[in-house]
Amino acid sequence: MSRLQQLEEKVNTLYQEKNPSRAGWTDWFVKHHVIVVANYATALAKKYKVNEELARAAALLHDIADTCTKREDKDHGAISLTIARQIMRETGYSEDEIKLVVDDAIRYHSCHNNEHPQSLEGKILATADSMAHLKTDFYVFAAWAFGRELTLEELKQWVLKKIERDLHKKIFFEEVRAEVLPDYIRIKEFFSR
Repeated sequence: MSRLQQLEEKVNTLYQEKNPSRAGWTDWFVKHHVIVVANYATALAKKYKVNEELARAAALLHDIADTCTKREDKDHGAISLTIARQIMRETGYSEDEIKLVVDDAIRYHSCHNNEHPQSLEGKILATADSMAHLKTDFYVFAAWAFGRELTLEELKQWVLKKIERDLHKKIFFEEVRAEVLPDYIRIKEFFSR
């Protein structure tokens, strides 16, 4: 079994454990977001001649804290980095590979506060994450899952702000931006009503 297969197995096991501290939507999320991001990242890595294995590993691990804690936990990001680092070590990745995946790709994939990944694998992860947000029913699900705690206007503003970051800050390849633009426009029109 390859180290990537071992990593995928460990990730699947963590999601299947159904830790009681995780959010109720985690089963949907792994199937309809994490795996989708991993598939986009793999395809993008192949297209742009980037290390496919590291791009897929980063995608599988990018939200791994969801297996054991809720997003509201102030340590969610740090927990993801810790678990990702541990899984990569256990499955035989080098410290340089772990640094690239964990300390660049995963740490900066959300592109908050003008912090962006520097590696191509990191840029692919951010782009794949954005594609999964814009090209799937992610925002419909997010409105249902997260919107209960917000007013309708707050929810709309949250989505509109997030899709702007998805399109303009997280996509590092112009042809991908052009590909998702029609999806972005549909989401923006829907949540602008």
